[in-house]
Amino acid sequence: MPSEERTSSGYLRIIQPQLLIWVLLTYSIGVGLVKLQGGNLDWGNILFGSLLGIFLILMRGYLSAFFDHPNSPTSSLNKDDPRYALLKGMERQTLLVIAMTLLTAGALDTVLLMFRHAINFSTILILGLGFLISFFAATPPLQLDKRGYGEVGEAILICNLVPALGYLLNEHSLHVLLIMLTLPITLLYLAFMIVNSLETYAFDRTHRVQSMVVRLDWLRSMQVHNYLVLIAFLFVAVFALLGQPWSLTWPMFLPLLIGIFQIIQIQGIINGAPPRWKILKLTAGGTFVVMAYLVSFTLWIL
Repeated sequence: MPSEERTSSGYLRIIQPQLLIWVLLTYSIGVGLVKLQGGNLDWGNILFGSLLGIFLILMRGYLSAFFDHPNSPTSSLNKDDPRYALLKGMERQTLLVIAMTLLTAGALDTVLLMFRHAINFSTILILGLGFLISFFAATPPLQLDKRGYGEVGEAILICNLVPALGYLLNEHSLHVLLIMLTLPITLLYLAFMIVNSLETYAFDRTHRVQSMVVRLDWLRSMQVHNYLVLIAFLFVAVFALLGQPWSLTWPMFLPLLIGIFQIIQIQGIINGAPPRWKILKLTAGGTFVVMAYLVSFTLWIL
């Protein structure tokens, strides 16, 4: 492959397609709730709002690559890290240009939504919080991704703020039902992030990569993982008692068996069983994705 093509594919590899799919999936929950409540859906606002979520995720990725670049004075990337070789073959300034272009596109998108009278104070608050999480996850001096808090910020952004944005672009204020639907999904996403970091725990700890699992430690992070899965489904039950419609509640219990299998695998590792990372990651991702999909699907068909 010619060097130019190799470099171009490198810039594309920074994009994490699964994150973009998950943004669209959770965004559809907010829009679906508006539809369920009988609100008027403006498909122009829905389209431009979905682009905002995508721009935030992409901007974060390219800003992170810019500050992780081996030529960056703030880079703490180890030479053994697979990202080191990938970023080494890229122009650092090009990464910044792409990030700023995405930021500008997001700003123009927001202005366009203002002209369409889709932006109110609540929407600005959600957008501002989403921007701050994305920006400071990758940018010094905070660099939340390097301090063990990046996973929490990512979960809040994808599972809470993005669906809230989808809802607010069609309604004037948030509804408590949106929180009930998205909070369990957020906890499952955090559990999935822990599973992903467990596989690289030894490398991260020896190379001073401060992930959430390294901050919590190996055993404690697995215990937290189990609590997150259990509490997620406990919240589903509690919210049902607090008035969440049963038609929305019962589909959220369907991934429970996958979640239990997920906990059994983690408990096996705690007890000394050899980890089967592919199955474990597939299970953890499946619990999150299946619940998010079932919530969205139910909202749209009711």
